[in-house]
Amino acid sequence: MRFEELSLRIPGDELRMRFHKRITVVSGLEVPERRGLVDSLLGSLADGPAGNTVLTYVDSQGRRVTVSRSEDGAVLHTYDDGAFAPDLAAVLGLDGTRLNEMCRIDEAGVGLFAADVGLPESPELADARSALAAITNELDAARAARQAVEALREEMVGIDERLREADEGGAKRRYARLLAELERVRAEAAAARTGDVGAASDRRFMEHGRSAIRLAKRWTQVYGRLEEAQERFGRRERLDEATLAQAESTPERVPAKLDNLVRAYDQAETHRQELADQLASLATARLPEPTHPAVVRLASADQDAVWETARHVLETAAQLDEESLALGGLDTVGVNLDVATQIEMAHAAVEEAERVLATRRRQGLLATGAAGLVGVATLPIVPIVAPVALVGAAGAALWSFVGPRRHLQDVEADEQTVLQKAGVPTYLSFHMRRIDATIDPNARERLHLSALEHRVALAQWQELAGNLPPADALALEQEVRRYATTVANLGGAADEIDAVRRELGEVAEPGADKARAALMRACAPFGVDDPMMAAGMVREQAELAATAHLQRQLEKAEAEEAEVRDELEALLDQSGIDGTGIADRVGALEEAFAGARRRDQARTRARSREEVEAELSRLEAQVRAEHRPEWGAT
Repeated sequence: MRFEELSLRIPGDELRMRFHKRITVVSGLEVPERRGLVDSLLGSLADGPAGNTVLTYVDSQGRRVTVSRSEDGAVLHTYDDGAFAPDLAAVLGLDGTRLNEMCRIDEAGVGLFAADVGLPESPELADARSALAAITNELDAARAARQAVEALREEMVGIDERLREADEGGAKRRYARLLAELERVRAEAAAARTGDVGAASDRRFMEHGRSAIRLAKRWTQVYGRLEEAQERFGRRERLDEATLAQAESTPERVPAKLDNLVRAYDQAETHRQELADQLASLATARLPEPTHPAVVRLASADQDAVWETARHVLETAAQLDEESLALGGLDTVGVNLDVATQIEMAHAAVEEAERVLATRRRQGLLATGAAGLVGVATLPIVPIVAPVALVGAAGAALWSFVGPRRHLQDVEADEQTVLQKAGVPTYLSFHMRRIDATIDPNARERLHLSALEHRVALAQWQELAGNLPPADALALEQEVRRYATTVANLGGAADEIDAVRRELGEVAEPGADKARAALMRACAPFGVDDPMMAAGMVREQAELAATAHLQRQLEKAEAEEAEVRDELEALLDQSGIDGTGIADRVGALEEAFAGARRRDQARTRARSREEVEAELSRLEAQVRAEHRPEWGAT
């Protein structure tokens, strides 16, 4: 069996404690209180509940058994259907003390305070432990010594390597100085061999080369900026021109408070929806289901005032239409004149039908005449073609005359219907009234007064019903009155519904609207108007704007690099510098310019050609002698 519920029934109140199907944890109780709870459970099961206490448990067959006391003090064990159940403790022969011993478990019972009792350790085990500890210490010491030896060995290897590198570095430096001297002497020998012709050629090359070198440095800087732009752009996909232009006007940074605004909107919308669901639940349980959402709002107001205001709006609108039509459909600020608009639209349809008829008439005359000529011309030659041509002429006439004329008659009839409805004989007289109003400015006074009265009535109606048109509201009048009567008869439930509705209309809905407006203001620069997708779409638009900005920078760097590269390649072509790539050609240019400058400087030395050639031979032999294979080619 398992306990299900222990309840204490006090007149006017009831305290219940329900138990879980598997385990119930009770916290916040001191030891005496926990013992009292256990004694109450087991005492109710063994000796019967005390006073107004009722115990409910489930037996092994899943049946609920209630243990209680009758008014005369007898203990009752009953099933849910009222049948008597057996006394479980009496059947098992258990009293309160024995049942308590079997069911209660304390800390010692689960081994929390059990003493750690063991056998004494033998001398052999103690000696083995001591020997193991000594061996472990010796092993640790040996490992530490081996690590120290390995560290010394590695240090010696590092010292030997540094000594070898120092020796090799000195030889490399001597070899580098020797190569520099060899290059100087080679330049001097080349200058001596070429004579005046070579000197003039070198001077011309250096004149062009200086411009090319400056342009090459500029290209290097521009190319570096291009590489930086390419690295920043990364592997993004390039945008088309239309998307690029649109994204450039979007901010690149996500608003700092976007997540907070989204969270505030979600919370406000959730609160509003919870109240709306609660209101719907209360209304569904106690009120009929309205056929229109405005029924509940209209039913909460004074019914006579609601319907008097609705009819007054329609009356002022009709009066305004009459005054406007009397002045040729003139409008006034803040009022939409439906009748005048209908007249203008109907007349525009008539004008369009007349234009189509005129166009079709010209086209039909040409088509009919051409078909008749074809029929007459082919009658002696191919008689079978003549009937076909005549049928075509008839079809052209039907298309060009009959159809457009019938359409014109229809739209003229529609225009006449609209004019008759407005009380205007013709469209011309409708506009003549406007001329009269222009000549006599006082004629507009009644129109402005009617418009003012209509705006006041419309404002009063919107305070009651929002944006619901008065004509649509009047169609719901009977349903709203019945709903209001039902609400008035609910009593306390009506107060509860009214409180929920007031919190929904005065707190939750304005709060949700305010949170939505704040979120939409933050999202407006990104073109996002859906609050449910605001966070993701704003981040997507910001990323798109960042991509557009990086793409513009990349395109600018590409255009600048292409312009400088074309100019540099032209100078390289003029200088006779060839190569597979622009970077290789720039390197060759710098090397050729340095050689020309060395030759020009060598010409200032007053040495004979024989002396230069002799020194060149000596240096080349010395370079070959000191060269090492691992240094590469000279």
